[in-house]
Amino acid sequence: MNIKEITAKEAFGLITEGALLVDVREKDEVLQTAFQVNEIENIPYSTFDDNYSNLPQNRKIVLACHMGMRSLRAAQFLVIQGWDEAKIYNMDGGMEAWKKAGLSVKSAPRTFSFAKPESSCGCGSGGCC
Repeated sequence: MNIKEITAKEAFGLITEGALLVDVREKDEVLQTAFQVNEIENIPYSTFDDNYSNLPQNRKIVLACHMGMRSLRAAQFLVIQGWDEAKIYNMDGGMEAWKKAGLSVKSAPRTFSFAKPESSCGCGSGGCC
């Protein structure tokens, strides 16, 4: 099996031409930073073997994750399940390569929570020490 490893820019070109981007990162990863493309499918790697069956077999598919390892295993899995190897691509470097290439991402706004200690000294006694 020889899954084609492509750069982020090559992946973007394929996606622009109609390939489907399948992001196998977990939901919490996607909420932090997401690929900004018109059509994307998120199937977390942890549940990929239970949820891959609705992926189209007649389109090119680009798989991606954070660095490219989980997506490579998911790509291999699709080929084993009968998807045409010629239509399956793995984005080498994943989201990190995508960002380094200057391609668009959606990032969640950072939020902070400040815990207020019970006392100003932080001892938790409710009163000042």
